[in-house]
Amino acid sequence: MSGEEDIIDLIYGAALDPSLWTTVMARVGDSVGGEGAVLSRLSVVDGSGDALLARADPGSLKAYAEHFERKNVLTVVENPADYRNGRSPGVATDEAALPREAFERSEYYNDFLKPQDIFSALWVRLELADREVTTITWGRSERRGRFDAEHLEAATALKPHLVRAYKMGRNLSGRLGLAHDLVQAVEASPHAVMVLDVTGRVIHANARASSLVGAGRGLSLVAGRLVASHADTNPALQKLIASGLRDDAGRSGGAMAIPSPLGRLPLALRTSPIPGSGMPIFGAPGGLLVTVTDLDRQLRSPADELRLLFGLTPAEARLADAIFDGLSLPEAADRFGLSLHTVRFQIARVFEKSGVARQTDLVKLMMRLAG
Repeated sequence: MSGEEDIIDLIYGAALDPSLWTTVMARVGDSVGGEGAVLSRLSVVDGSGDALLARADPGSLKAYAEHFERKNVLTVVENPADYRNGRSPGVATDEAALPREAFERSEYYNDFLKPQDIFSALWVRLELADREVTTITWGRSERRGRFDAEHLEAATALKPHLVRAYKMGRNLSGRLGLAHDLVQAVEASPHAVMVLDVTGRVIHANARASSLVGAGRGLSLVAGRLVASHADTNPALQKLIASGLRDDAGRSGGAMAIPSPLGRLPLALRTSPIPGSGMPIFGAPGGLLVTVTDLDRQLRSPADELRLLFGLTPAEARLADAIFDGLSLPEAADRFGLSLHTVRFQIARVFEKSGVARQTDLVKLMMRLAG
C-alpha cells in the first residue's frame, strides 16, 4: 500500500473513530509540509468555537478562548457573506485571508501565533454552515519558510477525502449518539428487555433481563434462545416468538404469562417485532423486542413525579404515597400523627390539583406514572 493510500484509509477511518483525527492531522501535515495542526469549528463573527489539536500546545486553547477569539484575523470577518463570496477558498494559506504585511502587523500573529513558532498557515475548509466555518489548519515555523505551491497541491489532492470523512463522521455521530442513548434508556428500564435476531437468538439483554433469566422465575436461555421452564408453557412461548419473527405480512407481537415455579406471581411477557431494512445489505434484517415485567416486584411509588406534575406539597405527596401503598385515610392519619380532619383536607387538595375525584382514580393515575 502506498503512503497516499495509507493516509486516505486513515482519513476515512476517522469518520468512524473520531479519536483518529489527531493522527490524521499529523500524517496529512507531514504530506503538506505542516507541523502543528488544529481542527476547529469557529464563528466568523466573533471567532469563538471548538478545537482539536495535534502536535500543538494545549495551553493555546485557553489563551485563545480568554483573549484571541475576536483577534483571529484568519477567521473573523466584517461581512460573513465574504466566506460565501470566495474570500476563503477550500484550500489556502494566510495570504488568501489578508496581505502578508497586514497579517504580520496583527496582534493575532505577534502575540498568539508567533510565540507558538507559527510563521505561516495553510488550511483546508471542511464545512461552512451559516456563520461557522470548520477547517483544519497547519502551522509552519519561520525557519522552514512559507507554504508554497507544492504544499497547496498536496493539500488540494487530499481535500475531497477530508471533507467527505468529516461529513460522514458528523452524520454518523448523530445516529450513533442516538443509538447509544437508546441503549442507555433500555439499561435503565424497570423491565427486563431483550432483543432477538431473526433466528430467535438473544443478541442483547439489559441488566434486569440478565438477572431475571435463569433465576428460577420461569425463563432461561438454552443455546442462546429464550425458553420457558414450564413444559406446558414453552410451546406457547416459542409460537409467540415465531409469530413475531415471520418474514411475511402475518408478523405480529403478543403477550403471555410465564408461570413461576416458585409459586409467586407470573411474569408478564410481551413481544414486539423490530422492522428491518427493506434492503438487508444496508442494514439489519429486523428482529424481535421482548419485555418481561416481574409482577411480584414491588412497584416504585411515583409520588415525586406526582408532586412535580401537579404542584403537590411534600405533605400532600406523602399522603398520596401512603394511599398508593394501600393505606386508608385513618391508617395514614395514624402513621403521620395527624388528625383525620387534616388528612381529609390534604387528600381533597390532592384530588383538586391532580384532577381526580376518588382514591381509586388517584391510584390508577399513579400506576400510569409508575409504569
